[in-house]
Amino acid sequence: MIQTLLLLLGIGAAILLSCHYMDEAVTQLQLEQEALQLESLVRAATSDCRQDETIHYPIGQVTCTQTDKGFKMEAILESGQRIEAVVSNG
Repeated sequence: MIQTLLLLLGIGAAILLSCHYMDEAVTQLQLEQEALQLESLVRAATSDCRQDETIHYPIGQVTCTQTDKGFKMEAILESGQRIEAVVSNG
């Protein structure tokens, strides 16, 4: 009886540990996906920005500010994740 209880306790701990690792993996995958989406927004805005403006895309928006060397951009996903980038002319 005690062996069965210990076995069940061990199985329960293993299940909890595996769920924790899966949760971390899913979180990492989501962060990687958001990073790719932010990169895509900046790439799209690199060709779309012509002046100081905010460009809206299906997955977020990019605010472009013209500088003497190109554009400063702030890309924001619908989820709230953001990144700033500087894109030079040429």
